[in-house]
Amino acid sequence: MIITIGRQLGSGGRDIGRKLSEAMGIAYYDRELIEITAKESGLNRKLFEEADERARTGFSTGILGMRVPFLSEGGIACGGLSNEMLFLIQSDVIRDLADKQPCVFIGRCADYILRDRKDCFSVFICANEEDRIRRIISYGGDRGMKCISAEKARDLMARGDKRRATFYNYYSNKTWGEASSYHACINSSVFGIDGTVSLLEEMCRRIIINH
Repeated sequence: MIITIGRQLGSGGRDIGRKLSEAMGIAYYDRELIEITAKESGLNRKLFEEADERARTGFSTGILGMRVPFLSEGGIACGGLSNEMLFLIQSDVIRDLADKQPCVFIGRCADYILRDRKDCFSVFICANEEDRIRRIISYGGDRGMKCISAEKARDLMARGDKRRATFYNYYSNKTWGEASSYHACINSSVFGIDGTVSLLEEMCRRIIINH
């Protein structure tokens, strides 16, 4: 089974995905995708790090001024390595990994990339603002900063969500965080991290049994 997890910054989605992969005994891919994609493409990993979950703000800046989701859908080749081209390269890696074994993917539009797979279960993790701020402070923000304030955490939260939403909305035909874009949306503040993992594990096992 393939599980994709979208998440608000500070919702604990990354921890949930990692623990879920351990509980189910399947592979886990998050930032590891950058290393794998760089290695398989032969390109500098810094290119993928700088483009990671980022997109242009307007469709007019896409490939040759067009919005083209995938190479396999008649994609267009161009001379430069835009964020769009890097996304296409990473998309092929995600599909290849999903073909090889059951796994959990964190973010990176994986649910849209794998939308034609019947064994793909897409989840979005949200949380209450106070829990998100507390978690961002404990993690030191998104980049390991030390001793950040609640105000700084709130700013990081807003900017992180905006960046993820822009990326998702740009590359998919869906809306980031909207319930209709996923199979399930779960508030980790209600169930806790471990409780959310247990809930998702049970949901996945039921889906496997029913299919």
